[in-house]
Amino acid sequence: MTTKLRKILIALDATDEAEDVLEGATSLDPRGAVEFRVVTVIPPLMSGVSGLDGAVFAASWPLRDMEESIAQETAKNIRERVAAFGISPEHVAIRIGRPAIEIRAEAERYGADLIVIGSHGRHGLSGLMLGSTANGVLHGSPCDVLTVRIQEAADA
Repeated sequence: MTTKLRKILIALDATDEAEDVLEGATSLDPRGAVEFRVVTVIPPLMSGVSGLDGAVFAASWPLRDMEESIAQETAKNIRERVAAFGISPEHVAIRIGRPAIEIRAEAERYGADLIVIGSHGRHGLSGLMLGSTANGVLHGSPCDVLTVRIQEAADA
């Protein structure tokens, strides 16, 4: 990376593995000169609804309320986690959509110099490729991407 890092976007999910990604990202800035933003993307519950009247059906479906409830609970969880790493809760964005697309869009809006995202280390043939979200973020990213290897339970 030849770019001076000023703005780092940290892409988190709501799993326990988020701490690994937070630790990896925040350790890049031991002097506190970098600004961090965190994004978490919730895949839409309505993506499975189809049919001729799918749009009308989706708009009135109670899954919208469930989606909003999930987003609020996830936001609370992520804000608590990032606070432990010195990141202000106001620097957390919760989006609903396709994770790779939303992460790249957030990086563009934020003007990120770097995206930090977790990726599971795999063994054998599957180890040749990143996870689908990390791979999707990498391809088409407006900036550099750093993956933090997430330890599998058996590896830890």
